[in-house]
Amino acid sequence: MKFSREQRIMWLSQVRSIPFRQRVELTSKAGFGTLSTSPVDFDQTVASGLSAKEQRQIAADNGVKLSYLDPLTSWVPDWRPVNEDPDILPYLERTPESFLKVAEELEVDKIHLIGTFPKGRYSIDELTQHFGTMADRAAKEGLRVTLEAMPLWGFSTFEEAWQVFKGAGRSNAGIIFDTWHYVRGGRNDALLAEVPPSAIDTVQIADGSLKLPAGRTMARDCLFNRVPIGEGEIPNAEILALLAKHNLIPSVGPEIFSSALDALPPEEIFARVLPGFEAIIDAI
Repeated sequence: MKFSREQRIMWLSQVRSIPFRQRVELTSKAGFGTLSTSPVDFDQTVASGLSAKEQRQIAADNGVKLSYLDPLTSWVPDWRPVNEDPDILPYLERTPESFLKVAEELEVDKIHLIGTFPKGRYSIDELTQHFGTMADRAAKEGLRVTLEAMPLWGFSTFEEAWQVFKGAGRSNAGIIFDTWHYVRGGRNDALLAEVPPSAIDTVQIADGSLKLPAGRTMARDCLFNRVPIGEGEIPNAEILALLAKHNLIPSVGPEIFSSALDALPPEEIFARVLPGFEAIIDAI
């Protein structure tokens, strides 16, 4: 299956350690038309001396679109996770007002919602209402909203994301499908036949162990210990084949959160990430 430049998404996860300008240049050189970002990264880049206008210009000069501002957690009032790792919490703390301000400054087209609240805190009906409200608020700013379930916290399965998306029925919304989260949250392959292509915004491919290693939280495992595609145990080829069968891969990109990658020079990060990604999408 061939994906155009516009269908190839470079997620911030694996390039977070690379300074903004070089990150954009390498993303473009690798044939990706979209680069995700985050409020924390935006703040750090501004602090390094690049204004929002300069960031936008660098992206435009390289033919890269800044998109998927990620993550917005406060679309529900009680968003705060229980006993969260102090290294992770700062990336989750952002009010909707502050988040949307960054979206405005970077002129992104999509914002990315996740649920970090404790498990059982909200019913599907309550989440559907909150999601719909946030989608409506985003629509007034010309933004699309994407929703992703993560087994790290209370909003944990693809099935839950589908229920909320379907219940909200907003035209400016879509689901992000992450292969790592799909496996770790509990696969439901039969459900994929029920999901229309219009529901999936994009697909993230990641790799790692099938089960949580002893002595490690799932959050740390997800955000620091993923591995390049093909080097772990996630059955990505099998999952992608199912998604392709149901026409559920509108765009695609690698998402490898890894401390090991963070420690590498920029060009080596791309050299580690790209081969497995290119091989697996060529095989779809």
